[in-house]
Amino acid sequence: MDDKKIFKILQDWFPILAQQGIPKKKHRQNFQQFLTWILAESEKGSHLMSVVFKSPLDNQLQRCAVLKTLKLNFEDIQQRIEDRVMPLNAHYEKHKDTIGKYYNINDQIFDLVFEEIDTVLKHHNFELLLIYADATYWMAVPNQDVKIHKFCKSFSKQFKNEGICIEHYTKSDCLRST
Repeated sequence: MDDKKIFKILQDWFPILAQQGIPKKKHRQNFQQFLTWILAESEKGSHLMSVVFKSPLDNQLQRCAVLKTLKLNFEDIQQRIEDRVMPLNAHYEKHKDTIGKYYNINDQIFDLVFEEIDTVLKHHNFELLLIYADATYWMAVPNQDVKIHKFCKSFSKQFKNEGICIEHYTKSDCLRST
């Protein structure tokens, strides 16, 4: 297996990552080493952001290097997310006694957060990748289907022993009851 593939693709998408070099072979199969490599701070922002399950509104939009490069207004994007979450929270609060123990509102909030981020990214010809590990991580990558497919396939192989999953985000077609 070419365990350099994911690093090379990321360096192609984000040339600033080429300055770091690719991790040594013994570290390439370790997800924590991958995190250390990709999260190396830059004044231009990060290429991997995390969202903690218990507080999905803390989505690190303002750290995203791609969104910074596009010079988008993070407050407007965050406000749109919060505006979409407000009716969901109100519905949950109203019916909490009935549905409280059977319903995880954070799952729905996660969906809304990622839908809004995905909408913004698609408008600028980028795609959203989600990585499920100790937290949920998101990444904005150029809209290059073949390269995205190769990256996701290689990433899955590389970190399957650690139970780390990746997906190319697609908007849910399920109906919402809010």
